[in-house]
Amino acid sequence: MIVAERQKKLLAVIQKHHFISLQELKGVTQTSISTIRRDLAALTNQGFVKRVHGGVEFIAQNKKSSTVNERRPIYQADKQIIAQRAAQQLHGGETVFLDAGSTTGEVIAYLADKKPEITVVTNSVHHAASLSDLMIPVLIIGGQVKQTTDAVIGAAAVEQIKNMVFDVSFVGADGISVVFGLTTPDLEEAAVKRAVVERSHVSYVLADASKIGIAAFAKAVALKEVVLVTTHLTSKQRDELNQVMTVLAV
Repeated sequence: MIVAERQKKLLAVIQKHHFISLQELKGVTQTSISTIRRDLAALTNQGFVKRVHGGVEFIAQNKKSSTVNERRPIYQADKQIIAQRAAQQLHGGETVFLDAGSTTGEVIAYLADKKPEITVVTNSVHHAASLSDLMIPVLIIGGQVKQTTDAVIGAAAVEQIKNMVFDVSFVGADGISVVFGLTTPDLEEAAVKRAVVERSHVSYVLADASKIGIAAFAKAVALKEVVLVTTHLTSKQRDELNQVMTVLAV
């Protein structure tokens, strides 16, 4: 059984019971405790469940997706360090794609002083407003706006991106897995990221260490297609990731 399907079934069991212990999950799903723990880590990161004393609790549907503003304080210092390192990869004059997300949004503060000025294309309503406030040339992709993330998604957005070329792209991720690649919970967001990477000379994925080893539902791209900018990797994480991608750890 593929991981996404197994996690989907695990989530259905948790939702049915609302609260269930790990041992009960083991019996119901006929899955090892170690596998259940890995799957729960992924589901917790995606906001579907919450680990509590004695087991795991389902999070109601309308609470599963945190907004960009709600996520911003989490790992805030790491996000700023990552963003600063990412911005250092720009020399000025580039056309840059800036993906929606709290970590990519931190890059904006480091772009205003770039000379010659850069031009930013983004699929984030929030990012576009912030860039405009700083007088940074910005073009926003059109399409359906996903309320919880301010991300513009859908076929129209992907089609526009396929007609552009970016010198550099800064992409967010919900999961970075050596086995499963760069992942996100939303198929349409994954399609946007995939199109962006395909149309970029170089793509940097900006992700704090909490995303490492996590696999969300939808794969965007293989890790070999992007450069990871992150913080606080363990020696094991660094060694594993270096085998499949370029890593800029700060």
